[in-house]
Amino acid sequence: MAYRPYRGRRRRGSGWGFALGALAAGSMVLAVTWYLHVPVPSWIGSRNVEAVSVPVAEPVLLPPAPPARTADSYLVEGDNAFQRGDWRTASDAYERAVQLDPTIGQAQVRWTRALIAQHRVNEAVEQGRRAIAVLPDNAEARAGLAVALDWSGQVDRALQTALSAVEKNRRSAPAWAAVAEVYADLYRLREADEALDEALHLAPNDPEVARVQGVIFETRADYPAAVDAYVRAAELAPRWSYLQVSLGHAYRVQGQYDEALDAFAKAVELSPTDARAEAGRGMVYRARDEFDHAAGRFQRAIELDPTYSTAYAQLAWIHYARREYDRAEPLFVRAIELDRDAGRLAQYRHALGWIYLSAKRTGEAREQFTRALELNPNLQGAKDGLAMLQPAQPAAAPRRR
Repeated sequence: MAYRPYRGRRRRGSGWGFALGALAAGSMVLAVTWYLHVPVPSWIGSRNVEAVSVPVAEPVLLPPAPPARTADSYLVEGDNAFQRGDWRTASDAYERAVQLDPTIGQAQVRWTRALIAQHRVNEAVEQGRRAIAVLPDNAEARAGLAVALDWSGQVDRALQTALSAVEKNRRSAPAWAAVAEVYADLYRLREADEALDEALHLAPNDPEVARVQGVIFETRADYPAAVDAYVRAAELAPRWSYLQVSLGHAYRVQGQYDEALDAFAKAVELSPTDARAEAGRGMVYRARDEFDHAAGRFQRAIELDPTYSTAYAQLAWIHYARREYDRAEPLFVRAIELDRDAGRLAQYRHALGWIYLSAKRTGEAREQFTRALELNPNLQGAKDGLAMLQPAQPAAAPRRR
């Protein structure tokens, strides 16, 4: 037999095996591509199998970045907050404006006013000085510092600053109003009236000018007129809480306690963290001899403002009246540390002297009575206390005849 080279043998069924293998491989590819969501190759599949396409993710559109804040934008924010009586927000906005641009004088000036409105007078004094450093010729800056100095008890320095504000601009209503308020606190009422007339002429609808008018009436003990002035001020600026506080005290002094409580409640509603409004309510309760209610309001005022000297003193007077001297003593000491008004300090030291005298702490009592008389030489209680501390004079020996 002729030899033929070997070309491989075809086994029976080998063609079918190949076809089945190819079909199985295709099925696996189909399954994998379905799972992975990749397009099915065109050479695999049948009329009953649809190709699967890859889902395309939608692009994510990020919101545009907010524009960078500027000193001017914070100034506007502060002014808006100031007008609605939100003093804390106003102070924060003015502070940020100054941080971005220390030369933005209006923010410096208005920041002082916002601090005064919160009765943060020590901070207002420091801020007022910074405002003048930036705007040395600005009358409003000097007027703000003058009010802060006056409210902190530095009346002589306040007068000098207020008069310098008028010298810078004789058509500045805030400057004339500051002069009028300081003169009133010095009981120079004729000069206070003259300065107020100038302020009213320049700004008859300024709520601060109306408030100062109320201060002058109070100094004259004309409380009905003071009430009218404060009502007018509150109508011009209905969201300024400290105007309601002034109105409440004018009502209180007249014995109109219900009206006073309404005014103080309005102040608390406008500014829940206003310690002066809470203390005002305490003074009304004390005037009604509701001492427990009064003590609670004074304690709340101290919690709101731990530097509020009047709240410490008022709470001390309640304990003093009850002869709870051990509780009154630290409160008077704290009031003395915080207050700067000479008249009030004389009263606190006078009371403290009697507390020490009752405890036989004679050296400390003598010191307090003496310092009280240095502040107010006409304080009879301190004179009586010193008299009790004088050593008894020995009886004179009878003369021999």
